[in-house]
Amino acid sequence: MNNSTHTLKKTLADSWLFRMLDDEQLDQMVSHTCVLPVSQNMCVVKQGDAPEGTYWIVSGQVKIVLQSKKGGEKTLEILGPNTCFGLGEMLLNRPHLAFAKTTTDSLILHIDRDAMLQAAKMNFGFARELMTCVGRQFYGLVRDIKSYSQTAKQRLAGYLLRQSLREASDDIELVANKSLIASRLSLTPETLSRLFHDLAQEGMISISGRQIRILDIEKMSLIA
Repeated sequence: MNNSTHTLKKTLADSWLFRMLDDEQLDQMVSHTCVLPVSQNMCVVKQGDAPEGTYWIVSGQVKIVLQSKKGGEKTLEILGPNTCFGLGEMLLNRPHLAFAKTTTDSLILHIDRDAMLQAAKMNFGFARELMTCVGRQFYGLVRDIKSYSQTAKQRLAGYLLRQSLREASDDIELVANKSLIASRLSLTPETLSRLFHDLAQEGMISISGRQIRILDIEKMSLIA
C-alpha cells in the first residue's frame, strides 16, 4: 500500500460515515474512491448530473445552490469538512436537482455508487449511518420550510443558536461570509447586516468580524 492509498484509507476510517467499516471493506471503498482537489468557486456537481456516487468533504467548503434562469442563486446549505452531499440522489438514483460549488479551495472525495451500496448491504452499521444522514437532511429541509413563516429575526436567531449547539460554545465563528449566509436564510445582505446590528444593540450578541459571542441565550431562544 503506497502512502497516498494509506492516507486515503485513514481519512475514511477516521470519518463518522465510514468508521464502522472493517479493514477489507475500507480497502474496497478506497479502490472506488477518487480524490478531487477543487479550486475556489468551481462547480463540483451540476443540476441534472447523474448520481454516480457520494461526495465527502475532507477540507474546504461547498455550497448547495439552486440557480434561476436569470443567474441568481438560492443557497440551500453550506457544508464544511467531514460532511457529505449527493447521498439522497445516489440512493434514489435520481439526477441532482441542485448545484454544488466550492466557496474556497477544497479537497473532496467521490465514492462510487456501487461501492457504497455494496458496503451498505454487507455492513448494517454503515447502512444505518446512511439512513441517519438522509434523515438528518430531511429534518433540515422540513425545518427550513417551517422557517419561511418566521420573521427574519427569528430565522437569524435560530441559525446562530444551531451553530452554537454544534460548536458547544457561546463563541462561534460564522461559517461563511454574510452574503452567503443571507442567501441561506432567504434574506438580503442588507437585512442581515441590520439584524446583526439590532441583536448587538439589544445586548444579545457581540460581533467582531466573523466572530460572534452569544451574550443572552435565554433571550435569543425566546426570539427563535
